Amino acid sequence: MFRDMYAPDFPDQAEEDPKDEEAEVKDTKNMKVVAIFNTNLGDKAFSDSVWAGINKAADEYGFETKAVELMGDATKQIPTLTELSESGEWDVIVAGTFNMKEAIIEVAKEFPEQKYIIYDTELDYSAGDLNNCVSVMCKQNEGAFLGGALAALRTKEAGEYTNGENIVGFVGGGENSSVNDFLVGYIEGVKYIDPSCKVLFSYVGDFKNTAKAKELAIAQYQQGADIVFQVASSAGLGVLDAAKSENKLAIGVDQDQAILMEENDPEISKHIATSVVKKLDVLMYDKMVEYINGTINWGVQENAGISDGGMDITVNDYTNAIVSEDIINQISEIKEKIISGEIKVKSAMTMTTEELNQIKDSAAQEG
Repeated sequence: MFRDMYAPDFPDQAEEDPKDEEAEVKDTKNMKVVAIFNTNLGDKAFSDSVWAGINKAADEYGFETKAVELMGDATKQIPTLTELSESGEWDVIVAGTFNMKEAIIEVAKEFPEQKYIIYDTELDYSAGDLNNCVSVMCKQNEGAFLGGALAALRTKEAGEYTNGENIVGFVGGGENSSVNDFLVGYIEGVKYIDPSCKVLFSYVGDFKNTAKAKELAIAQYQQGADIVFQVASSAGLGVLDAAKSENKLAIGVDQDQAILMEENDPEISKHIATSVVKKLDVLMYDKMVEYINGTINWGVQENAGISDGGMDITVNDYTNAIVSEDIINQISEIKEKIISGEIKVKSAMTMTTEELNQIKDSAAQEG
């Protein structure tokens, strides 16, 4: 069942994570961790979630942290990774997303003694030359499936925000495998509920342009969508603003954005039906603790979906005001079917371009 409000499930280390006496436990007094963000902090979504997990561990164990924001400038990826690795100053370098994958691989091979924790992308460890890395990938397609199912069910309900046109929308940031994984799961979830429901989708082209994201969302609302899922990091805040200005609905991403928006713009929160959350805060916290306790598994790809606690969907007071109890119950049943394996959600990560295009083409089709 869903919780009333999403909150990180940080374990009680004193009770649940006793240190392995056989492992080499780190002295955290002089430990230093740097996190490189391809975009920026302050997105109230993806980057903030990663940073929260790292600093939760830092507060508990007393190590030093630093954030480096690249602001979407791909030309800074390799120089920044190289400079930090060459310095020998950092026990762990945290970096991630699909957009930094090639840069991470190149630099990690050049500095085999440096340790790297990688998030939100998959690395190939078969060659044995990345044993200084561990990578964690959330199965965003599974969470997006729940978001798509909720969108399809909500657009069919009469009442405020809906127009009876049976159309929903999606605004992505840059078009990459991760964003498309969300899109595939979302389309699959919509079509699972109603094959005749249309899914409009478009891409901002980056993860910073809030004005363009708002413009794209408004265009989708004007084409008949009454609920739009945003997967665009900081740019996605424009989609949430569009939902407010057009008196429509939005689905947030990565964190519970309805709760996060309460302080600065509570009116936006009233238009966020739910958020598809990647629990990267919990996963990154766990990796920090594993590193400290000497139990981390280097040279391994880890994937976390709904059943592993890596993905979920939020239900809070705003959701309860927007979405009927019947829909919430149906989503809970679908969630259990994903966990049991009865529902298997397709992933853009394993698709050919042709297969991905077929899924995209199905978005506008009825039947």
